[in-house]
Amino acid sequence: MQKIRKRITYANVMSSIAVFLVLGGASAYAAKKIGSNEIKGNSITTGKLKKNAVTASKIKQNSITTAKIKNGAVDGSKVKDGSLTGADINVSTLPTVPSAAKATKTEQIAHIFYTANEGSGKQTILNLSGLTIQATCGSGEVELEATTSVSHSVIDAVTAQDNDNDGNIDFNVGEVFDLDLAHFEGPTQMYTAQYTRPDGVDVVVILHDVNSSDGPVFQGTPQQRDCLVSGLAFTS
Repeated sequence: MQKIRKRITYANVMSSIAVFLVLGGASAYAAKKIGSNEIKGNSITTGKLKKNAVTASKIKQNSITTAKIKNGAVDGSKVKDGSLTGADINVSTLPTVPSAAKATKTEQIAHIFYTANEGSGKQTILNLSGLTIQATCGSGEVELEATTSVSHSVIDAVTAQDNDNDGNIDFNVGEVFDLDLAHFEGPTQMYTAQYTRPDGVDVVVILHDVNSSDGPVFQGTPQQRDCLVSGLAFTS
């Protein structure tokens, strides 16, 4: 023990303290001063990160792009309810709703409105998906004639007042179908007609007319006329 004490000098003690301070200070300095610039690229892998060490608050805004997200990593369970709006969804990627598949076939609705005085010429009042209807305000009555641009179509018509009906199951180009059925019950005549092409396209026509013998219509107005045909047609 006395030998050890004899060897401990002031110089030995001070030099040991100096080494301790240098090493300890360097470690502290390193711990406080090592930033992202001192870390080699790709040197910190996923395995070196503590679980849950990276939280949302530590991720720079807009730093994670689509290319950095693994395919299939984000599913419905990871999307906050109500966070997606219509603008966030590419509509073209959505399938057709099964119950709405037939609704997409509807093409258009046409409004029919025809007024004329006796003796006026024949006028086309509807031209829709192959079906053409022409009206004439004749002496005492309105004449309605239907023609087709697609042969082997089917057409039928029924009147609302007396359930009178007629049809043609082989309606061809060049033929004329009498749509008004020479019906004379009441001041107005009401019709429903259906026209079907071989490719499945349908046209439904709902209309009523007033003959010149029951007119005029819109009496006392600038629109007063002897005959009237009005209604709707839609195709699907």
